Amino acid sequence: MTAHDGLKLPVDSLATRAGFLLAMLILCGATILSGLWFRNSTAVILSTQKELSQHQTSRSHAALSELVNLSSVVHLKLKYGSRVDEARTDIANAVEELRDRAQYMETYLNSLKVIDDVHPELAAGGSAQAQAANAIMAVTELVDWSAVALVSKEPATVFQSPEFLFLLDRAHRRVFGYLDATARMEERLLAWQTRKVAILTNATYAFLAVITVGGGITLKLFRGEIFGRKERDKVARRADHLAFHNPVTGLANRVKFRDHVVDHLKPGVQGGMILIDLDGFKEINDRHGHLFGDEVLKITGRRLRIQAEDNHGLAARLGGDEFAIFLSSDDGALLKRFCASLVADCARSINYSDERIVPGISVGLATTSQISTTKNPQYDDLLRITDFALYASKSNGRGRYTLYDADLERVFKERRQLIKEIPGAILQGEMEVYLQPKVNLKTDETVGFEGLVRWRRNGTILPPNEFVQVAEETGRIVDIDRYVLDRAIEIVSNWNRTHNTEFSVSVNLSGLHFDKAEELSFVQDSLSCHQFPARLLTLEVTETVQLENWEIVGRAVSGLRELGCRISIDDFGAGYSSLAYLRAINADELKIDKSLVAEIETSGQSQFILDAVLDLARSLDLDVVVEGIERQEQRDRLRDLGCVLGQGYLFDRPRPAADALVNATFVSRPRVDVIDA
Repeated sequence: MTAHDGLKLPVDSLATRAGFLLAMLILCGATILSGLWFRNSTAVILSTQKELSQHQTSRSHAALSELVNLSSVVHLKLKYGSRVDEARTDIANAVEELRDRAQYMETYLNSLKVIDDVHPELAAGGSAQAQAANAIMAVTELVDWSAVALVSKEPATVFQSPEFLFLLDRAHRRVFGYLDATARMEERLLAWQTRKVAILTNATYAFLAVITVGGGITLKLFRGEIFGRKERDKVARRADHLAFHNPVTGLANRVKFRDHVVDHLKPGVQGGMILIDLDGFKEINDRHGHLFGDEVLKITGRRLRIQAEDNHGLAARLGGDEFAIFLSSDDGALLKRFCASLVADCARSINYSDERIVPGISVGLATTSQISTTKNPQYDDLLRITDFALYASKSNGRGRYTLYDADLERVFKERRQLIKEIPGAILQGEMEVYLQPKVNLKTDETVGFEGLVRWRRNGTILPPNEFVQVAEETGRIVDIDRYVLDRAIEIVSNWNRTHNTEFSVSVNLSGLHFDKAEELSFVQDSLSCHQFPARLLTLEVTETVQLENWEIVGRAVSGLRELGCRISIDDFGAGYSSLAYLRAINADELKIDKSLVAEIETSGQSQFILDAVLDLARSLDLDVVVEGIERQEQRDRLRDLGCVLGQGYLFDRPRPAADALVNATFVSRPRVDVIDA
């Protein structure tokens, strides 16, 4: 424990209500006791000093004076021969005064006893009470003797006798002793008083020190409370800010944006919602790092905020690379100009740490009047159609804006209907598995198939490009993949057992399956259920999918390979980061995208690129499958480059599973025209 921690504990204790009350009681008690002690000490000193002063002035000095008076009267009256009666009267008066003084001294004799008892240190070297008693006794004896002498026949002779002189001298000496004793007591009292003053001074200093320390602690606690309150207020304000603002851009977050829009969504109130997606943001992060990515977000957010505030709107970051703006207007012309300005402004280059990029945004726009003009417009409805407008912008090439209109609404409703029907289509068997052969380019032998999905919707075959992307975006692709994998394994497994063949099958898996490794347990379930050898199953991970967590992906792939399945990277060369996939996924096969072979027979550059990819695959001990082979010249050139497996319309198009299996087993391979299917 540090010294600071040792001080902090009692200080924190004093900060409590009980601690504060206890400290105040102690402080008040110490103040009262000190005051009482100061007052008592002062009273004792003053009373003692007063008593000693009285003994000196009204007792010892007065007694001496009266003794001198008696001596003078006796001497003058008798020496100069005064009449006896007159001399007797004057002497008698002097004697009576001396008697009264002795009685007076005796009356206050006990006060000296009190002083001796209470302050014995003042009587050091001799008791003042004893000296006073001796003086009183000597004066009393002198008075008594004088009274007797006054009634004698010859007073003049008697008062001149040695006995009178002895008694008078003794009385003088004892009264002087009494006076000297009180004087020494007064001196000692002064010394004692000086010590008391020093003690009181030190006590005062100590008391002031206690008050100072107490005051300092109080001020520290008070200051700490003030700073603590300020810090709590600051934290509360920051928490409140963070609760409603994005920490990176400083813009409103999704919660604040929703509250703001909901407050404006009332019947008859106009408004326009704009959703903005930062194009290629993941590639920016992968290529330049997250610090650069954050800087791009900050600059883009600042540009959006300035534009929004200039038009009395609110800009927000909803999450990731998605932003939103709400304007209190549904004027289509104004909103289009605004969106065009956004696209142009956010296309300006960004420089950071000696690097420069030219970003871009895709924008979707919708207005409240497009939801309803008769009832309360709902936030979720407005967000949904605006998001679809954004989706249309991204689908049409990015770097543009799209206004939600009647044409887009028809597409939107159709899309919603597709999403709604997908679960039922799976349950009712409307999703059909088609197979396309994989061929050995050297022998033209079919070695396996790729399982593909078609949707027989309302009696019409729906190609995958019309529903797979929608399913991917809504998460329905997970259910479709499970169905296709299980059905493809079942079909090929049954065919192999029945016809003594050993065809393999490849099935695509969406990147959504790799968010959690445990969600891939359905692969083992299907293999076990249909008794299909895992070595004949290849799982194709589409390289065009942006995988978020490479660590989870790696664990998932490892689990699948432990089952005995083969892993293939599909569409290699057409995706986000081919090398990143190779590094993260421990694959067995590369499936080269058709874009790399489209001009292989005529383009030297295409041949060079493909040759480099093949060298990379060989160095990594990966099998290669080339897809998109449509011409004999392509096959010949690929075979010359060392490619073994291929797939494409040159060999066969995707067909219903039964037809594909029959053709591969019993019929010589047909030549097909290159048409979409």
